[in-house]
Amino acid sequence: MDKKPLKSALKKTAPASPAANGAAKRKHPSSVSTPSTKNNNSNSHVNKRAKPDIKPKGNSKNSNNSKSSGTAKPAPNSANKKKGVTAKPQATYVKKGSSVTAGSAPAKAPVKKAVVAKPKKIEVVPEGATLEDFRIVAGTYENILYGLDAYWNEDMTLRLAPIFIFAAHIGCIKSLAIGGNFLASGSTDEKIQLYDLKRRKELGALLQHQGTITSLTFHNKTHMLSGSDDGKVCVWRSKDWECLKIMKGHQASVHSIAIHPSGKIALSVSADHSVRVWNLLLGKQASMTRLQGEGLKVCWNVSGTGYSIMFDEEVRTYDMATAKCIQTIKPAKKTRLNTMTYYKDDYLIVGCEDKMVRIYSAATGELVKTLVGHGNRIKDLALVSVPYTPEETSNKDFVGRAGTKIVDVLTSVSSDGTILCWNLEDVVAPAATPEEINSKKHIGEHKTDMRVTCVSVQKGIWKNVNVGTATSGGENDEDEDEDEDEGAESEAESEEEDQ
Repeated sequence: MDKKPLKSALKKTAPASPAANGAAKRKHPSSVSTPSTKNNNSNSHVNKRAKPDIKPKGNSKNSNNSKSSGTAKPAPNSANKKKGVTAKPQATYVKKGSSVTAGSAPAKAPVKKAVVAKPKKIEVVPEGATLEDFRIVAGTYENILYGLDAYWNEDMTLRLAPIFIFAAHIGCIKSLAIGGNFLASGSTDEKIQLYDLKRRKELGALLQHQGTITSLTFHNKTHMLSGSDDGKVCVWRSKDWECLKIMKGHQASVHSIAIHPSGKIALSVSADHSVRVWNLLLGKQASMTRLQGEGLKVCWNVSGTGYSIMFDEEVRTYDMATAKCIQTIKPAKKTRLNTMTYYKDDYLIVGCEDKMVRIYSAATGELVKTLVGHGNRIKDLALVSVPYTPEETSNKDFVGRAGTKIVDVLTSVSSDGTILCWNLEDVVAPAATPEEINSKKHIGEHKTDMRVTCVSVQKGIWKNVNVGTATSGGENDEDEDEDEDEGAESEAESEEEDQ
C-alpha cells in the first residue's frame, strides 16, 4: 500500500474546452505573489480564480493581506498614524452579478457582504425538441469514437442516428466505459481519454499506464477501474480524476475487470492464467487463484451471488461463496468466444467468432436462442433498460408515470462495422420449434463502415441541438462548481465578520 496518495494523472489535451479549463484552474490554482508596497496602488493584478493565503487575525503587521474572498482590507487608521503612512485605496474584486461596485475599501469597520442567491436554471425546450431513448458509443480499429442516438418508432423498432464521429486516439480503441455522464475510452496509445457526454466536451487524458488500455469499468459514476498490458489495476475517483491506488499483482496483461455490485471487491483475469480478488476498501489484493487456461473475460451476475470467466472455447460459472466451478458452457459447434455478459441472473449471452450471439441458461447451460444477423465475428455486447415511449417529445411529464413498458435492449457489434439492437424479452422467449431457435428479429441496425472493437450504452439525455438553459444571472454551466465554492466562501466570511 502506498504511503502517499498519487498525484492526478489528468492532463490537458489541445484544444481545451472552457469546462476543462475551469476544472484545471480549480485543481491547480495559480500562485499569487504579494505586490510590493510601492506598486500596490497601480500595478497589482487580481486573479479571479486565485485564492490568496489567509493570515491569522490580530496581527497588525499583516493587516493589509487580502482575505479568501479576494477583497483587500486596509489597515486601521490608528496603525497608519503611528507609522506615518497614509492609507491608499486598494482595488476590490467583485463577483459577477453582485450589487457591490469596485472602489476603495472603507477605512472603518468592515461592511458585511451581501450573499447573492445563485440564479436557478430553467429548461428551455423549443417545440419539436426530442429526447433520445438511449445512446450507443462504439470504438473502432480506425481510432474513431462513433456515437449514435436511438429513438423508438411506433412499431417498437429503433431509429439509430449518428450524433458524433471523430478521431479520439492515435491508436486502436480497445475498451469503453460509461459512468453517469462520463465516457472513458482506452487505446493502444496507452491513454485513457475522458469526455462529458451531456455537454459533449473533452475533459482530458489519464496517463498512468505504460501499456495498451485493455479494460475500463465504472462503479456507479463515482469511481472507475482500469486495466492494462502493464499488469496494473488503477482505481480512479471521478470527482477530480485522482488515481487513488495502483494495485499490482498480475505478471502479465490484464484482460478484464469486473466490480461486484456492492462496490467492495473486484475480480480481474490476466494472461498469467490467474484470477485475482481485490479489496477495493483497502486497495490491495485479497486472494489469487490459478486457472486452467487464460481467462479472457470476467463478469458478475446481477445479484452478485456468482460470476463467470470466459476462456477461449468455454465459459465457467463459479459460486461466490465457495469459488467453485458449478457450470461449464461450451457451444456445440467449436468456435472461439470473444465476449460475454449476464442478462439478469438467468441468462448468459456470449458473442462468438462464427458471427453468432448465443444465449444460454445460466442454471442449466442449455442453449436458449442464437441471434443471427452479423456478417463477421462478434466483438462486444452491451445492455440497457429504457422505457418504451415513442410518443414522447419531452421528458418533463414522463417522470413517475405508471404503466410505462420498460424494454431491455441488447446491443451487439461486429468487425464488419454493423451495430444491431435486440429486444431481449422477445429473444429469450422459449422457441416453439427447432427452427425458431435461430432468431433474426433485430429491432435496430446501423452500419458504420468501420471495424468496431467495443461498445457501451447510456440512457437518454437531452439532445443538445436547439435545447438550452436560461438563467437570471447569466452564469455558465462550466462555472457552476466554482460559483458554489465562491458562494460558500462568502457565507463563511460573513459569519466570521459577524463574530
